[in-house]
Amino acid sequence: MDHQIVAQAHQLLRRGDVGAAIRQLAPALQASAPQPQSLRLLARLALHQQDTALASRALQTALAAWPDDAELHALSAAAAKIAGDPDALVGAARRAVALDPGEPLATALLTEALRDRLQVGEAIEVASAGLSRRPDDWGTRLARADALQFAGEAEAAERDARHAAGAGGSLQAVQMACSTLLYLDEPGPDVPADPSRPDAETVLARHRELSARMPPLLLPPPPGSGDAPGSRPLRVALLSPDLRRHPVGQFVEPLLAAWDRERIRPFCYNDGSPDAATARLRARCSDWRDIRGEHDMRVIQRLREDRIDVLVDLAGHTHGSRPQLLASRCVPRQFGYLGYLFDTGLDTCDGVIGDAFNLPPGTPSARRPLHVPGSFLCYTPPADAPAVAPGTARDGVVFGSFNHLAKLSPRTVALWSRTVLSLPGARLVLCALGLADPAIRTRIQARFAAAGLPADRLELRPPVTSGLPAFLAQYADVDIALDPLPFNGGTTTLQALWQGVPVLTLPGERMAARSGLSILAGAGLSEWVAEDEDDFVARACRLADDGRARAAWRRGLRDRLRDAGSCDAARFADRFAHLLEDAVTR
Repeated sequence: MDHQIVAQAHQLLRRGDVGAAIRQLAPALQASAPQPQSLRLLARLALHQQDTALASRALQTALAAWPDDAELHALSAAAAKIAGDPDALVGAARRAVALDPGEPLATALLTEALRDRLQVGEAIEVASAGLSRRPDDWGTRLARADALQFAGEAEAAERDARHAAGAGGSLQAVQMACSTLLYLDEPGPDVPADPSRPDAETVLARHRELSARMPPLLLPPPPGSGDAPGSRPLRVALLSPDLRRHPVGQFVEPLLAAWDRERIRPFCYNDGSPDAATARLRARCSDWRDIRGEHDMRVIQRLREDRIDVLVDLAGHTHGSRPQLLASRCVPRQFGYLGYLFDTGLDTCDGVIGDAFNLPPGTPSARRPLHVPGSFLCYTPPADAPAVAPGTARDGVVFGSFNHLAKLSPRTVALWSRTVLSLPGARLVLCALGLADPAIRTRIQARFAAAGLPADRLELRPPVTSGLPAFLAQYADVDIALDPLPFNGGTTTLQALWQGVPVLTLPGERMAARSGLSILAGAGLSEWVAEDEDDFVARACRLADDGRARAAWRRGLRDRLRDAGSCDAARFADRFAHLLEDAVTR
């Protein structure tokens, strides 16, 4: 009987009628005899429909009869994830893995949950154990790729993401296969490109190849608008899962605050979980659309109802983006900006917005580059930033970086170690989320030791979670900040400058490798932009030896940023509006 009911439910599913299939299976909840297959499928369909109450009932009924069924515990972990209960997720996933080591769903979910808890070392171990049993499980491999990137192991993360995408993985796997490429070292002057050091042309070709796997949705013809840009304000939709306490939210705020509403009418399409920063952004945008959990087709319908002229995608191939929506050409113009510093490879993208520094003529980072005059970023200094600390007399200079460990490429480790070793008594201080885990601190310390930097000249700090003022106060301990390569800092660079700390950068070829140049050149600070690795070390030594100059910079960097217009929201918003208006009328 159970088998027949499940077969009938599958027939309904082949017709696309999920609701009817659920109704066919629901009587199994009250059946006198256990019906394992019906309950299992009912739980899966309920989870697909985000009906955690129904899924939990089905799973509880099934587990009462089969308490040692690993798959049922894995589905319970999935239900806990949807319900937002991380403790229940971890408990159910651990039970599933104990019953069936390598159970794919439970292994992937447990890896993700441990990474979210900053237990990154254990996350990698769990995923690796699962893959030793099921090496082709793309979900677990993708979860391990994410954890490896969090641990600063970009090459291993890219290999896993490439494997996951090639094993018939989801659109998420395809996107991670794209995004992990941006963290790989670029080929040096005397080092040819290879899989671990691809040049920008190779990265773009790979993006185009992977993005071709994202089929567009079948859309009805767009409705007539009845009016045209020029006779009214330009309708601009900002699409992002990161309109929150995140660099994207921070750098979008100047636009929302200062755009002339007679020229630009912004619409925020928020695809993420809200927080206090979301509330602040929402107060600056009267046309706010919460779209989290909505199907792409419904979002497209909203965009058309709002008669959007320009869609500015702020996510690219990062987590939570909507590649099929972007591949479907649902509005007249689509541009990439801010959240993904490279061409997505989608042929429906009409351009990547940057500046003349990070998208120079002939750049391979974008097929259609668009330039905001000056820097492509405008900084809003935090109101609660601590006062700039005076320079502290110490025996040796202290270099520092508070960037994500994903940016700690092999070339970065080698260059920073060489820089510190070039100065007697110098030290390097790192602070990042991943360093909350002792296992990751051990791994990072071993990488620098292999590059020749002794443990007593490297300080690894766990993340500061007590608030932004406490995090920024750490710059009192730093004399010179170092910009990672080939994926530069953005927010961290501006924060360091705001706290009076010079930042040294070495530009690369890709867009993400030139953010430091964009920020520093835009602020008139090109003396901290190196030409090559030897020049990077030489400039570091000159700054280290000139304590008087560093003290003057501490006193004057905030004024320099203000005077250069790096914090001028009105000017930036006006320039950005001109760029969009020109792009639409081309």
